[in-house]
Amino acid sequence: MQFQVGMRHNVPMGERTLRVPGLERLDIPEARQSIAPIHAYLRECILDGTLPPGTKLSQVGLGEQLGVSRTPVREVLRMLQEEGLVDFEPNQRMRVSGFDPKVLDSIYGSRIILECLAVSMTADVFTAADARRAKARLTEMRRAAKRHDTVAWFVAHAEFHRILGHAVGEPVEGQLRSLADRSTRYIRIAQEFDPRAWAAAGDAEHLAILDAVAAHDDEGAVALMAHHLERTALQVLSDCASDYDPHCVRKALAVVHASPERVG
Repeated sequence: MQFQVGMRHNVPMGERTLRVPGLERLDIPEARQSIAPIHAYLRECILDGTLPPGTKLSQVGLGEQLGVSRTPVREVLRMLQEEGLVDFEPNQRMRVSGFDPKVLDSIYGSRIILECLAVSMTADVFTAADARRAKARLTEMRRAAKRHDTVAWFVAHAEFHRILGHAVGEPVEGQLRSLADRSTRYIRIAQEFDPRAWAAAGDAEHLAILDAVAAHDDEGAVALMAHHLERTALQVLSDCASDYDPHCVRKALAVVHASPERVG
């Protein structure tokens, strides 16, 4: 998503502590319609690491820096809090959320359940045109990884997963988009993300999932997707919380792989 930004303005010495590095002034013609673009901009800044974990956010400071009033900023911060991207502090300020292994565990447990449902449904209706679009996204991911283009890799990756689960429809697609955004952020928190380091295993897994969905093999697609998401979650946890037991991920896998006899 692209935003129009203006030049930074000089701020008196006493107010510089309110400024957040990396943010630019927004050009929003209609103040009454400012909430959506402010939310989209700040959300993107959190997801792409412009606003790193622990960054303090002040309504007054953000309003002055973005060139808007406090009212839409307050509403946007509330929305970001509901999305789990910022935490409320007792001093009436917000802080960009940090790494929490319990949250990561919950995110990936939820993704396993919902994304396995999505690929299972999509395998029934997957077309040759869908397969061509998915393969094009894989090609984009590979090219982005070679040139170390993190932004392009994540965009292609998100679209690839969306194509493989498109038949599930709303509101699950919306929930999956939100979960995928949050898991992407956790990947970037866990390490200095390098698409090349993740490309080998991820590329083989993505291709296997695509082949299963294209063959209308819903059971195979479900098993491969569950493994792919589990491996990713465990890889992130191994980087920054190696002692944490991913209880939610394990439970989600048990649900996905439960046999009819166990369910009955």
